[in-house]
Amino acid sequence: MAKPIPASGAGAVRLILKNKEDFHFDLRKKEMDGKKESYLYDVFYVNATGTLNIALEENEIKIAALNLGLGKVITLSNDENLKKLCRYVLEKS
Repeated sequence: MAKPIPASGAGAVRLILKNKEDFHFDLRKKEMDGKKESYLYDVFYVNATGTLNIALEENEIKIAALNLGLGKVITLSNDENLKKLCRYVLEKS
């Protein structure tokens, strides 16, 4: 079994990427507006549930936010690995 995410949320994305088999997601909403696409996923990992929001423009991730309800929202500006997680989710959905 994968290591749970600490209550602080520290290293959450890195843990998820190392244990992808324990990370599950369901597309809740997809919107398209010209060259812009946005996705909202419900996400589940060992001890955390939440949402992942992804906004693409011309197939490039412009905005991403992972909220696991741990008191911290993980964004592209505070975790470089989030873009890798977003690419993984988009490829698998």
